Amino acid sequence: MDLAPTTRDELAAMLQEASAHGRVLDIRGGGLHSRRGRPFTPDDTILTRGLSRVVDYVPDDMTITVEGGVTIAEILAAIGGHRQAWPQAPADPTATVGGVLAAAVSGRRRLRDGPVRDSLLEVVVATGDGRIIKGGGRTVKTVTGYDLPRLLTGSLGTLGVIVQATLRVWPVPMAEQWFTAHGDDGDMLAIAHGVLAGRHRPAAVILTPGAAHVCLTGVPDDMVAPPGMAEGSEPVAPMGPGTVQMGVPPAALPAVVRHLSLEARPFEAWLGTGICHVIAHDAADVTAVRDLATSHSGHAQVVDGDDALRADPFGPVPAGADIMRHLRSSFDPAGILCPGRFAAAAPVPA
Repeated sequence: MDLAPTTRDELAAMLQEASAHGRVLDIRGGGLHSRRGRPFTPDDTILTRGLSRVVDYVPDDMTITVEGGVTIAEILAAIGGHRQAWPQAPADPTATVGGVLAAAVSGRRRLRDGPVRDSLLEVVVATGDGRIIKGGGRTVKTVTGYDLPRLLTGSLGTLGVIVQATLRVWPVPMAEQWFTAHGDDGDMLAIAHGVLAGRHRPAAVILTPGAAHVCLTGVPDDMVAPPGMAEGSEPVAPMGPGTVQMGVPPAALPAVVRHLSLEARPFEAWLGTGICHVIAHDAADVTAVRDLATSHSGHAQVVDGDDALRADPFGPVPAGADIMRHLRSSFDPAGILCPGRFAAAAPVPA
């Protein structure tokens, strides 16, 4: 059954009842990250789009406070008149604030703007048993006990439902331009390294098979094509049955790119960040990509895919699993929230 709260009190009551009766819940905002984690069948689904108020916006402080169901499009509509933006977020306008934070999805301009967790100043969350708790501060990050904003970013709904968030926003740059080059991977890596070592800090340096893409932001005079590149457009994300996101040390990413190119795997590598998205067609692809990441002191998880691809989405149980389990039991004592998305859960027998 779909549950659609419109206030935090309604949400808390729904969580209390579900916890008391052991009813497993899924949480859905825009639905963009619903194919993450292990497949599981919820008893009910909490729809967060009813939590859709812009609570406060202070342009001079460059902060905005919104409920968790507010979309990126709604945020941009609220702050666009002051030429401000939320650059750490992904580009999809239908994504909700709660979903972006819960999935820790950062935009392509992460190289310059940083990860999405750095934009979160204060968060209000409803725990699995219906408590409403708050962490952080609206103007200065303050931490006493748990650093709740960072703890919830990337938790995939396993600790609670994000009710409200205060975000740091930024001025829209005066100019932005994408540049593109095509050629063999060695030449593209050389061009990318030249951009990273250049005078202007790029917003993004992305490699795809046979191409390099660079985004520059700043004043119009800085929008000059790097050597070997010409004006282009933002690359189209690779599409396929499933997507595996790798995370490796940034210095290891060029070696990963060379390996993926030799195997003719579709990919999108964000140089300078260590992030690479790889298309997977079956479980063997997931294993191969994960082995590649592990060989470079990294990790890999399935961020989109059907049930077969998500039989083992996280790989080995991460370090600190006992701490993760303790935190989950503190926030969700009955274990009702998104059990398939808890990375430290015991593997499901075949």
